[in-house]
Amino acid sequence: MKLFQYGCSVSLGEEATTCYGKLLAEKYNLEFIQRSESSASNPWIALHFCETFSDISKNDIVIFGWSHPNRQSWYNIRSNKWEHMNYVQGKKPGSALVDSCKDYILNQYEADGYIEQLHSWYPKHIVTTTCKLHGIKYMHVDCVPGMVDILFENKVKYIADHLHPNDEGHRYIHSLLQEELSLL
Repeated sequence: MKLFQYGCSVSLGEEATTCYGKLLAEKYNLEFIQRSESSASNPWIALHFCETFSDISKNDIVIFGWSHPNRQSWYNIRSNKWEHMNYVQGKKPGSALVDSCKDYILNQYEADGYIEQLHSWYPKHIVTTTCKLHGIKYMHVDCVPGMVDILFENKVKYIADHLHPNDEGHRYIHSLLQEELSLL
């Protein structure tokens, strides 16, 4: 059995030596497969899952660590790779599409929740439907802002320098998810 984890930098464990998914895999003696990327958008997380779900069996478990709906991802044909922009924190300045992403986000927020639906509900719906159709066990984790907001209640203990969970923060997320994962 394997535990697959898809998400952004929070799920990746960017400022920690481990991540909550790996801790859960170790607790349940599962092989851990990390599929998260720093600053990944929710649509990319869903797309990446759909591109790779054939690697997942009915015995495996998938954790989706959802990101902030402001994040954008696009395929850069010049570098032949995906780029992710964290508009919220202003990361990756100078990218060819930063200004157009900012314009898109700022203008779409006025469209009665359009971004929330497109970048939050729809990706979750895609992966939930795919998992149900293929009998794959899954769990959703609202990482940004959800888990980060919870950890900020004790920032000194749980948050690293650049606002990601530290090792203690990942252990706390792990403790919050244990009961739900045991039901799978």
